[in-house]
Amino acid sequence: MTDASTAISRRTLVWEDRTAWPMFVLSIAFFTAWMWLVSDATLAPAWQAALVATVVVTWVVFIGDFAVRLVFSGHPATFLRERWFELVSLVVPYLRPFVILTFIWRVPWFGTTSSRQRIRVIISVSLFTFLFVFAASSLVWLVERNAPDANIVNLGDAIWWGFTTIATVGYGDYVPVTVAGRVIAVGLMMGGLVVLGATSATVISALTEQMQRAGERRAREGELAHQAALAAESAEHPRRRPRWHAPGAGAHGPVQGRDATATTADGDTATDT
Repeated sequence: MTDASTAISRRTLVWEDRTAWPMFVLSIAFFTAWMWLVSDATLAPAWQAALVATVVVTWVVFIGDFAVRLVFSGHPATFLRERWFELVSLVVPYLRPFVILTFIWRVPWFGTTSSRQRIRVIISVSLFTFLFVFAASSLVWLVERNAPDANIVNLGDAIWWGFTTIATVGYGDYVPVTVAGRVIAVGLMMGGLVVLGATSATVISALTEQMQRAGERRAREGELAHQAALAAESAEHPRRRPRWHAPGAGAHGPVQGRDATATTADGDTATDT
């Protein structure tokens, strides 16, 4: 349990909840602009200037947001210990796209119902898979593009190679030729086993839960239908219970003696001896 004297202040947590959506959108904008700049060397000067401005402005916003939360936290050491990856991503821009996953988990909308929580898990796993492949592929492209006899010379081919590698397809049309590129490729292969395993487990878990919920819902509907049928049958054919009384017994009490008679609703009599 976190000590109250070193816990991050509620002010910081409220700030993070309220800025989750804007920061998520800005992170997508940053990632898109940055990827476009890196991958397209034939951009017109106007487009290039616009994309650079987008990257710079969003980066300044990221730094300002982190600084505000650090001041609001009340305990900078605790804040930096729990948000260390965000701090590293501010120094190493290459890691910044992975912070998008953090903003997804901060968006309050995903935590309101169990179905939305499953959606958040599926989105997080899928997005992490894409970011992981993109990061490895772009690194391979950076170390391979100027190497002699290299065939991974643009980012599009690198991403294609990355997805065929992580999916264990391995067409062999694109391969790294440098030592650094091959080391990154081995890391992608090993990481791909973990990512694909986690993705498969997440999807299977979600499908299993959906099937269980559907079965429970059908069972409840069947039980309700059975109860309704019984209620309708009972209303159509009510039970007739005998009313026991003794001849001559009225308001003054029961009949003296052992013999008594019972009269049913149809007027028949039954004798209890």
